[in-house]
Amino acid sequence: MTIIFLCTAGNTVLAQYDFDVNVTEGCTPLEVKYTFISYATIDTIENYYWDFGDGHTSNLQDPDTVVYYNGGIYSPALVLNNRTDLMIVKSDLITAHRTVQADFRYFDTVSYYTYVFEHTDILDNAVTYDFLWDFEDVGLRTGQREIVTFPRIDSFEVVLTVSDNFGCTSTVSKLVIILEDIQVQNVFTPNGDNINDFFFVSSNGSYPLNLKIFTRTGVLVYENEGFTITWDGRTASGQELKSGVYFYVLKALSGDPSDRYSKSGALYLYR
Repeated sequence: MTIIFLCTAGNTVLAQYDFDVNVTEGCTPLEVKYTFISYATIDTIENYYWDFGDGHTSNLQDPDTVVYYNGGIYSPALVLNNRTDLMIVKSDLITAHRTVQADFRYFDTVSYYTYVFEHTDILDNAVTYDFLWDFEDVGLRTGQREIVTFPRIDSFEVVLTVSDNFGCTSTVSKLVIILEDIQVQNVFTPNGDNINDFFFVSSNGSYPLNLKIFTRTGVLVYENEGFTITWDGRTASGQELKSGVYFYVLKALSGDPSDRYSKSGALYLYR
């Protein structure tokens, strides 16, 4: 039903006007187009002032599409010619349902092949949600939290779709790399005999690594980054280090949600 507002100044009729929207309810981000309606303008309309109820305003006759990013109920208003006493307010006109984002985190368990997946966005207790996980080479699951055992060391696509009883839906896809335990040797002999001449670490292309080598007194003597790092027992300037005990610190530069590639320990260098 259209409401017609008859605006007066004393005994003088200024205008008959209203505004309309193309939608009053939906999921965020909710796009609403406002349209000014004038039925019988007698006085000149010099200015418009829209208040969309979410902190945004406009001075256009027909504003651009307004996007409601946050869930809530909004009461837009319109004022012409600065006549706040004749303001149109449409209480609770716009209802925006917050679309829950399908974000998730994952981490491994004591098993190299078994991971825990958890949806992470905040839920509204008054809303009913459905979760649909699609684990590549594993199948579908429907819980907010799932424990999944993958068939092998590999990378797998995981897709999560979250929907609610208002029809709001969000989907995210991530490539999950199932890690094997990285092996770090504790002794090497860089003496040129082609046997165990290098200290070698590799993530097998999973995550970029950072390796630091320290003396027993804590002096950094070597640092490098990469998916595979090979150290020949020399400093960055090419100086051969003496035989003895050194300490390494290894970590992934990105990813590695369970810190499986974060390792440290003693390293014995013999020539």
